Amino acid sequence: MENFNFGYTNSPYLWMDPRSKALLFLAANFALWGGTNYFASNLFFVFIVLLLINGKQTRMAMTAFVIYFAFLAIDVVLISKLSGTVSILLLTIFRVTRLYMPVICAAILLIRTTTVSEFVAAFKRMGLSDKIIIPFSVMFRFFPTLGEEWRNIRNAMRFRGIRFDWQSIMLSPIKTLEYVIVPLLMSTVKISGDLSAASISRGLGGPKERTCFKQIRFGILDYGVVILSSIFMIFTILDGM
Repeated sequence: MENFNFGYTNSPYLWMDPRSKALLFLAANFALWGGTNYFASNLFFVFIVLLLINGKQTRMAMTAFVIYFAFLAIDVVLISKLSGTVSILLLTIFRVTRLYMPVICAAILLIRTTTVSEFVAAFKRMGLSDKIIIPFSVMFRFFPTLGEEWRNIRNAMRFRGIRFDWQSIMLSPIKTLEYVIVPLLMSTVKISGDLSAASISRGLGGPKERTCFKQIRFGILDYGVVILSSIFMIFTILDGM
């Protein structure tokens, strides 16, 4: 049996099935199509924020909420009154960032509130091939591990008295590349190899049927997520026609 956790998961108030989170992430990508329909997009984003709070990602949820609606206000009030290069620049920064906020929040919900064990067990239940599950399970853990490595690099730079901010990037781009990007790229290669080896050592892709301590099943919240996500995707498709 297996039930391994990589330390990025908080116990939510109401447990969600990984399959409903994956569908939510897919539906969030439809927000990129329906960005001009403020009511539907905003309502769906608030729904994602509430799910983040349910997953005990309250700080992230509140930060995303403030950024999203601040950028929306700038988009609606300010950019519409401007023209020319300034309008295009602000539109690129604020509107594009706002449109990607639901996707980012849904991805955070999926990654930070789901163990790899739950992910593998859920998609095994769907009958997916190991050729699909194993790469995704490795990728599923890759980004949190890369985030940890990034924090370690910054702490090491701070310990040696090396700053990493916008001023240092603008004044010393080559030094920044040497001290930050190169170690991060080297760590990326090592992390990908270690995660692949760990997946094989844990028996992923083996011929025997795997079991999991966690019971994977849909609850009331999952059905609500599936229904609302499906409605949003259908509405976005019809609205775009």
